[in-house]
Amino acid sequence: MGIISGLPGQVVLILLFVSALVYFTGRILARLHIEKFDKNQLDLGNLRLRFGRFFLEILCQTKVIKGRPLVGLMHALVMWGFVAFSFATFNHMAIGFTGFQTTGFEIDGWYGAFVAVWSFLVLVGMAYLSYRRFIIRPKALGKLSLTSGLVAFFISILMLTYLLDWWGLENRDLIWALNWWAHTFSLLALLVIVPNSKHLHLLLAPIAIFLKPELPSTMRPLDIENDDLGLVEFKQLPWLDILQVNGCVECGRCTDVCPAQASGQTLDPKFIILDMQHGLLSGGKIIAGTTEEVSAGKAWIDEKNLFQCTTCGACTHECPVGIEHVGRKILDLRRGLVSEGRINNDKVVKLFTTMEKAPHNPWGISQETRRKFVQKENFPIFDGNQEWLFWLGCGNGYDPHGQKVAVAMKDILNEAGVSWGVLENEICCGEPARRAGNEALFLTLSEQLTETFKGKGVKKIVSCCPHCTTMLDKDYRQIKDYSDLNITMLHHSQLINKLTAKLALSPEYSGTLTYHDPCYLARDRGVVSEPRQILRNCGYEVKEMTHCGSNTFCCGAGGAQLFIADDGNDEKGKDRINQIRFKEAEETGAGTIAVACPYCPIMLGDAAVRSGNQSVAILDLAEIVASRLKTNKKGGQ
Repeated sequence: MGIISGLPGQVVLILLFVSALVYFTGRILARLHIEKFDKNQLDLGNLRLRFGRFFLEILCQTKVIKGRPLVGLMHALVMWGFVAFSFATFNHMAIGFTGFQTTGFEIDGWYGAFVAVWSFLVLVGMAYLSYRRFIIRPKALGKLSLTSGLVAFFISILMLTYLLDWWGLENRDLIWALNWWAHTFSLLALLVIVPNSKHLHLLLAPIAIFLKPELPSTMRPLDIENDDLGLVEFKQLPWLDILQVNGCVECGRCTDVCPAQASGQTLDPKFIILDMQHGLLSGGKIIAGTTEEVSAGKAWIDEKNLFQCTTCGACTHECPVGIEHVGRKILDLRRGLVSEGRINNDKVVKLFTTMEKAPHNPWGISQETRRKFVQKENFPIFDGNQEWLFWLGCGNGYDPHGQKVAVAMKDILNEAGVSWGVLENEICCGEPARRAGNEALFLTLSEQLTETFKGKGVKKIVSCCPHCTTMLDKDYRQIKDYSDLNITMLHHSQLINKLTAKLALSPEYSGTLTYHDPCYLARDRGVVSEPRQILRNCGYEVKEMTHCGSNTFCCGAGGAQLFIADDGNDEKGKDRINQIRFKEAEETGAGTIAVACPYCPIMLGDAAVRSGNQSVAILDLAEIVASRLKTNKKGGQ
């Protein structure tokens, strides 16, 4: 059989295999910029969670299947089939490297049949996935890809050639040899194609999923002393981000769940990642810029898209390959633009100007407003002797509805016999500033607050705002002086749930309502069951919306959108984000929407006005609990 077997075949195989392996390795190292790898930049905390997530999301393919059940199952069949196929592949190559002295694949008995079954299942999976990709062509997948077709073709050849041999090709004859080489060429072809395509996720996804943070949308601390003021150029990309942008599978799941996309805006989280990938591979310099700079090829990502993000984290939560779209990409790029003074959004500039001036809150409302409210309602002033600092935040300190929530929280804390107080004067924690990209302003505000907490001896803080809670429990801990204070931070839903046993609640049935999960509470902190338990304790039946729990849909206020959203650019025929969410609430038929964030009632209330349905009550958890207190003279709702 000439060069296809024996010593000549062995030499040819070695040359081809080594060449393919060298090329594969070279491309991987080049794409990942392995010289930038720094283990000190990686977060390896909570290994139990990471290994558990690896088992579920990689080995069990839970996230892939959950998001798109049929497609996910077909993908899982291919993945599981390759795992089952691994020893057969090793044995196949061993035949060639040993000079074709053995016969067949040397796979007999139960294992040979086991692999044959999986080969058939892989073919089923590839047939469906190819039909969907090239015939159905869902919009989320984007343009047709030649490499996708080639990968599907060579995987199918691998499975068919194995099945042909297993079914009993004559050993060591010409047809057997040709079949062996067809299988081998397919393997080697994949070594060449995979590192140049989206299928690189096969190697990168397990690493990215293992290394991603415990919670989505985490922002990295900047190294100010070394002029790290945010992400500006591709050369600044940390290794983990390079790994992630190269691992995008282009499935479009992030696009499907993005509220900006649902409302007709131009932001597409998938293309944020792909544009970064293409710019990185093309040797680009500046990552983000104006529309004109992107059109001229001077930048890759349009500033306009970055400032449409609500930072809800749905994209990161949905991504099956562990990409962090928000914290490490979108928000970091915002910081880079702000640090260089390349912001062309007037509302963003106005927000910063407002927050930079006393009294340092995004509404620009006088501290006197908050002070009068605190005095009127006889809120105790925190002096260091109380157990809890009740952090009002801007939403509960200045917004009229937020103030009602604060009063309700006062009733609950007093009923439970909790020792608590509020700060006499309170500045913004800096959440809108940091999420909009102004790191310098955030650091200024955080320094002032850290000194205040230290001086007052604060050890426990409770807040009705998930945004403030996230800042004080996650972002602030990146600052050593604050982290050293070891402050316990809880959202009011968490504390109320703990205090339930101390509250005398009216036990009678209260009716039905629906609960809107705030993104920063359900997705970012994983607080889902506590609010529902509180509502049940108050006698309510919760009717869930289509999107609920960790799969909640944003109200549209996050990421500083409450202050910077461009209300004049609504696409004709498209609802705004808050209107989409309000319609989901209406579909439940509930007359009350329970919320747990001061931003949400503002957004949902606006949607109610726009829809003409202002009969729906929008109440915070604290208001609902306070209304059920037996000692509350106001009685029920």
